[in-house]
Amino acid sequence: MATTSVEDTHWRINIVNENDLVDLLPLLQVYCEFYYQTEEILRTNDELLLSIFGYHPHGVLTFGAGVNFLTEATHFSTLFPGIRPHLMILRYQFLVPFSRELFLYLGACRVSRESCQYFLNGSSGQGNAIVIVCGGMTEMYLTEYQTMIFYLKKRKGFIRLALENGASLVPVISFGENEHFRRFKNWISNRWIWGRSIIGCLPLRHPVTTVVGKPIHVNQIIDPSQTDIDQLHYQYLQAIEQLYNINKANYGFEHVKLKII
Repeated sequence: MATTSVEDTHWRINIVNENDLVDLLPLLQVYCEFYYQTEEILRTNDELLLSIFGYHPHGVLTFGAGVNFLTEATHFSTLFPGIRPHLMILRYQFLVPFSRELFLYLGACRVSRESCQYFLNGSSGQGNAIVIVCGGMTEMYLTEYQTMIFYLKKRKGFIRLALENGASLVPVISFGENEHFRRFKNWISNRWIWGRSIIGCLPLRHPVTTVVGKPIHVNQIIDPSQTDIDQLHYQYLQAIEQLYNINKANYGFEHVKLKII
């Protein structure tokens, strides 16, 4: 197996080449067919050799991001030739046995400033993109069936990264991500969820379409001011809202208003 080692502050991450995922494709393709996972591109032929994909919404388990950006199940390399995406995930996911090995094998990396800079500053070579689920755990707890709530107004770290490295920002929305699980609303807790199977741990069968928007090209500013960050952040929020409004009727969300908090 061909791997590249990436060092950050606490972890040594193995990045696996795309060809090493071939043996997983049959299983992943069955998953995509069962859950109707698809990916659509709404973009120009702009160069995206250095980019940050902002993924929304988080959902309960972020299945759309995992399938689209960790595997070739939806043919990412064909849609984005020359780009090697790296999904940035929380540290605790590397603490779970078997889960850790799977994520290492698929090329996921801990979402830390050091890891992101490694891929964006050219240390790992050209053609790299990082994928950040911008809303994080806070957005996960906002997940509800037939809603679109993005926790974004206070999320500006990825904006700073884009400015410091001159990386394009690419908005991404998965329609159907929040429909994989139902959340109980009762007096005990709003954190109980239910999916498929007797114990409810499998996601419900619901179409998921991941729409990739037009990139926002960013001029590099080594030391961006707060004004620079705020202006680009506002531009990104506008792009996300526009991407949602253009596509919502195509995927059964015409009556669901996007909330950005």
